[in-house]
Amino acid sequence: MYKRLTSFQIKIIALILMVFDHLHYMFMDVINFPLWFHMLGRLSAPLFIFCTVNGMRHTRSPRKYLLRLYIGFLFMSVFNSLFNRFFMLPSGGIVVNNIFGTLFIIGLLIYCGQRISALKREKKHYIQYILLMLIPVISAVVINYALMNENIMLFKVLFLFVPDILSCEGGIIWIILGIGLYLCKNAIALSVFYILLSLFTLFFGIIDGTNVIAGLFTYNIQWMMIFALPIMLMYNGERGKGMKYFFYIFYPAHVYGFALLAIMINKMLKA
Repeated sequence: MYKRLTSFQIKIIALILMVFDHLHYMFMDVINFPLWFHMLGRLSAPLFIFCTVNGMRHTRSPRKYLLRLYIGFLFMSVFNSLFNRFFMLPSGGIVVNNIFGTLFIIGLLIYCGQRISALKREKKHYIQYILLMLIPVISAVVINYALMNENIMLFKVLFLFVPDILSCEGGIIWIILGIGLYLCKNAIALSVFYILLSLFTLFFGIIDGTNVIAGLFTYNIQWMMIFALPIMLMYNGERGKGMKYFFYIFYPAHVYGFALLAIMINKMLKA
């Protein structure tokens, strides 16, 4: 397979697929975008994760990279909360999109792994990085504890400010995907891992559904992420063009823009 795609080009492909997906979700019950918009969207998150993993491999400033992702998470976490307090999507749903949290956790785990490996070679202490890796796990435990004990304040603080492996977008599956992609050092290993994970989502789509065959092409469609694999295999190892802040700006801008537009159109149709 020809390796012709830079990381920038893969991000553009992921961005376009994401737009299709969000059009389907945000405008539900206002404009009936076809289901295949949502299907195409299943490729988007894995491609963004793939680019983040490679970014962590090659960046000269992993801490600055992580800081950008965390600021993105924090911004959308707070604004999602504010938006959902004052608005509701026409479908009755809420804005939950915040891939930054997922990408931050993946990046954090990779960075800590890198530091632990380096410090072990230098025969230095690395306990601080083990503790840092545990933060998204501990956060998930405490958040669930807060919910069970109706400690709303603790829940809100952690949910807004500390990304965790369970409530982040895509949940633990996306975290496993990111770590797995990082550990795969060649195309064969990447392909085997990615196909197995896609089959895993397919299996859970089958056992979750009542109408199995129809469900795999209507609501249990995450397995369609498998079609992102050829795009990943076309990665040529190059970053490509800059515009590193474009994606940080476009992601929240289009989410809130689509949401507000859907609400406005819905009001006009009902007037």
